[in-house]
Amino acid sequence: MSTKEIDIIILDEIDSTNNEAQRILDHKSNFPLWIIANEQTSGRGRKNRYWVSQKGNFMGTFILEHEIEKQYIPHLSFVTSLALKKTIEDFNSGVRDIFLKWPNDIIINDSKCAGILIESLRSNNSKEYLAIGIGVNLIKYPLNSSFKATSLKEEFNFDVDRDEFLNKLNINLLENIKRWEKGKNFSQILKDWKKFAYKINESISMLLPTGKKIEGIFSDLNDQGGLILSHNKETSVFYAAEIIEELKIV
Repeated sequence: MSTKEIDIIILDEIDSTNNEAQRILDHKSNFPLWIIANEQTSGRGRKNRYWVSQKGNFMGTFILEHEIEKQYIPHLSFVTSLALKKTIEDFNSGVRDIFLKWPNDIIINDSKCAGILIESLRSNNSKEYLAIGIGVNLIKYPLNSSFKATSLKEEFNFDVDRDEFLNKLNINLLENIKRWEKGKNFSQILKDWKKFAYKINESISMLLPTGKKIEGIFSDLNDQGGLILSHNKETSVFYAAEIIEELKIV
């Protein structure tokens, strides 16, 4: 599918682009499409955490029809992460410290600049869709966050235009989704992702869905993208946990 065939809806202010994605399902028939917000009042990340959505940054959701097996949905975080990394590099090919933090964040120079939220949606007629929510700090970034944050402007020392970023991201995301082949080529996606994995083969702290914290060595990913943690002479695989180790500037 070419870039020109993708509809783009740009809204001045909404609660969140993923919420808007759910609302428009029964009023649109041409998918995939983008919803872009100039400003969000209730942007959110994983586990409904508040995502600071400052004007000038990228806030968007890519909606596509659900045509894959459900166990493959988490693959899209890896697919999208690689597309985001390529898009950032398109603006500054000289930057070398771009890493992919499992499972859904982009890190530059040990600071978070982007996040991804994958959600399953269902229309009133029970048709299923997938929403890929993406937030990128293009111009501004929060000063008080659990992880040190940054923006592309802070790192590159120049402004990145939101619409130009969207155009490049759209191309890169479509290319990666095509390359992924609805899960058939995930092994190659994963191989590419691991080249830039943040903290791999290092000690990390993780927060489990139960609220328990665990520490160990991020030793690898399994063939479905689960994080393999070595701890207490054992190995465990996690799919829904989160790396919470505070990012440090070296």
